[in-house]
Amino acid sequence: MRRILRVLFLSLLLTCPACQRGRMFRSRFTMNVRCPVCGIVFERGAGEFSGGMAINTVATSSVAVTGAALAFFTDMPVWPLIAVLTLLSIVFAIWFYRHARALWAGILYLTGSIRED
Repeated sequence: MRRILRVLFLSLLLTCPACQRGRMFRSRFTMNVRCPVCGIVFERGAGEFSGGMAINTVATSSVAVTGAALAFFTDMPVWPLIAVLTLLSIVFAIWFYRHARALWAGILYLTGSIRED
């Protein structure tokens, strides 16, 4: 269990789960193909990024639903709340993109789909 939590935590920090030193991203939206330190391949196939997109979608939806609950439990005006939630969802989805992709790479590493050659 400690190993799983460590790998997921390292992934959230955008750090290679294998060597714990390499960076997973070289720029804001560009993931390294390989770890610059240990050489592990982060995504072996073309379509493996879809898991990261799913994580991002679920996290963004959770933020939106949590915010929408304010409409039911408070007296806040609906239209400003919708505007704020729309903006918040867009900003959160863009900000969380790298972390979602890195989390997916960490999950793939834990399941053995990403391994050292």
